[in-house]
Amino acid sequence: DGFGLRQVRQACYCKVWSEMAGNKTKTVLRPLVAAHAMLVTGHRDFKPFSLSLSFMDIIDGMYSTVPTLISFGVMVGKMAPVQNVVLVFMNVLAYAFNYWVCIYVIGAFDGTGGSTITHMFGAFFGAACTAVATPKGAENDPDCCGRYQSDIFSLFGSLMIWAYYPSYNSFYAPSNAQQAVAINTYLALLGSSVSGLLASAIFTGDIKLSIFDAQRSSIAGGVAIGSVANLTAEPWEAIVIGAVGGIACSWAGHYMRVFCVGRLKVHDTVGVMSMHGWPGLIGWIAGVIKLVPLNLDYLTGDRQSKNLAYILPWENILQHQKGNGDAAIAQAVIAPMTIAIALVTGLVAGAVSKKVTHLDIELLFKDDTFFHIPDDFQKANHDDDHHRADGDVEEGQEVGFVNGGKAGELAV
Repeated sequence: DGFGLRQVRQACYCKVWSEMAGNKTKTVLRPLVAAHAMLVTGHRDFKPFSLSLSFMDIIDGMYSTVPTLISFGVMVGKMAPVQNVVLVFMNVLAYAFNYWVCIYVIGAFDGTGGSTITHMFGAFFGAACTAVATPKGAENDPDCCGRYQSDIFSLFGSLMIWAYYPSYNSFYAPSNAQQAVAINTYLALLGSSVSGLLASAIFTGDIKLSIFDAQRSSIAGGVAIGSVANLTAEPWEAIVIGAVGGIACSWAGHYMRVFCVGRLKVHDTVGVMSMHGWPGLIGWIAGVIKLVPLNLDYLTGDRQSKNLAYILPWENILQHQKGNGDAAIAQAVIAPMTIAIALVTGLVAGAVSKKVTHLDIELLFKDDTFFHIPDDFQKANHDDDHHRADGDVEEGQEVGFVNGGKAGELAV
């Protein structure tokens, strides 16, 4: 997730290390979180010695690390490593509790991509945590912004996520629907990529594209289609859902992010709410709408075979199968429930982590707070041959970033 997000100017060591350790190579951090998650999610009926250990429980444990990584994106650069440990363990516990309430108690279905119980939960948990644990004025730090190189590099991560998102959404789908879910996710990603960039050109005010939107809105469609909608959506519906998710992502990045910082004093470092929170909300709404027409004819297969080229085993998908709108009601309840649990547990996690330790404001977004860095870290030598040929830089002259300037602004 993090390679698709802009890195902060001086915290690229921390960001890259965290993503390599916690997400992409599955080394160091993620196995620990996954093991903790597997133990938590596998203990489902709260009876002594009833822990379930199976292949699916291992997958559940790996998927349970996703909301942790989402929450981490809100607070990257603003928390000490020991605070992140507190966040990890409390996030997984809270996620498992919310999962149990929404899926096993309420009886909803959000398992194919988890628009609500995964993406929305991670976003709101991180927002609540940072509201308590982040020092005031963090958003004004000159290092709290991207730079040209990291913005370009992050597009590679967006491309990776874009390519692999269909497999992420389709794993929990029934076997006879996995191909359709993957295709629907692909179409939703197409829709969000186009609509998000169009919205970006409009919201920037000068008909220019924003790299911030390109990194996020291209993925927002996968989040928006990730609920039960990808099981039953027809191709055009998948494109529309993805397009709405892309627009919501771009709109939230330009307007809601400013509102949250200015009015609510909640600073989101990498724009998690715009990429996961609002598209997740679109996915929840789409899921409710798609479950409304589920009557007995649809559930028994007559109407389903007329609309879909495959038969869904509803008895294995939905716990509410009366055909009187009960499935849609259960789906409608899980978003308010998820937001409430995420906000409460996030506030608690933020308060606990702040009691453990906290960073002074002058140490935020700095790599040298926790890492040994090269002496020339803040200066970057350009291609000598290229610049000497153009007469731009003389022998031995260095070019570096201006700490207070815009991303990519140079000082010679």
